[in-house]
Amino acid sequence: MPGHLVNACYDPSRNDITFPAAILQAPFYSLKQTDSENFGGIGAVIAHEITHGFDNNGAQFDEFGNLKNWWQDSDYKEFKRLTQAMIDEFNGRDFAGGKVNGKLIVSENIADLGGMAAALATAQQDEDVDLRAFFTNWGRIWRQKDRPEYAQLLLASDVHAPNYLRANVQPQNFDEWYATFDVQPGDGMYLDPARRVVIW
Repeated sequence: MPGHLVNACYDPSRNDITFPAAILQAPFYSLKQTDSENFGGIGAVIAHEITHGFDNNGAQFDEFGNLKNWWQDSDYKEFKRLTQAMIDEFNGRDFAGGKVNGKLIVSENIADLGGMAAALATAQQDEDVDLRAFFTNWGRIWRQKDRPEYAQLLLASDVHAPNYLRANVQPQNFDEWYATFDVQPGDGMYLDPARRVVIW
């Protein structure tokens, strides 16, 4: 990837993570942002890419980039159960005049969940942590404006969830989000604890 591209990626066959220089700017990262905002931005993105090494695709490769099963059978069976829960959480949601395909976007959703979990756990080690700023910047980094036709193209072909859903669905899996914004049963974004997906 060129240095001016705002993106990041993980390659399981090389066990390699790339962050072009351009992503190291607001809202992902800035010296003018608080640590909590940066954890909700670049911190979650870095952890997202690391998590790809253990998502449903990365889990099939060993540390040398070889396609090899290194899991214990019982662990992998449980991981597949949790992977299905992530598919179910997004599958069939209405967006851009169509329905979300949970299977198409599962690896990126697993990485979003792991990235947010790791960044949140790290942010909470800071005595000045501001979880409102953390979750707000998580939402901010997924802002996107596009024409309906482009949104429909992405819905049909992109392995990432629509940015609107990345911003709003993943936080619903974290107890800290409910406490931070006082989300209660009956609120539109409330998700019953039994339906919240926790993989790591």
